[in-house]
Amino acid sequence: MTHNNDDIKIPSDLPEEYSQNTRKSGKIRRIVVDRQGCIGARSCVVVAEKVFQMDDKNLAYVLDDVESTDEETIHLAAEACPVLAIHLYDKDGNKIFPKESI
Repeated sequence: MTHNNDDIKIPSDLPEEYSQNTRKSGKIRRIVVDRQGCIGARSCVVVAEKVFQMDDKNLAYVLDDVESTDEETIHLAAEACPVLAIHLYDKDGNKIFPKESI
């Protein structure tokens, strides 16, 4: 489920199949899991179990309550993903993580 935050812009590069949620404040405003890219490593769950869980297909998804976890932990969970399947965005829809390689 996604909060209805009209001031948070939708990114232009959302994966085809994804799970997401938004935060009401802070730099990280949208958390997205690319479910096609997810390999079920569970590293996101180990780092931030209040934000990420695994479904019956062993794919990560974003939980409803993402406000109770601090941004540093969320960023560490995204960095822990071995295939970079977790994308973080600011309120303008700009990607914070992973940074695009040039």
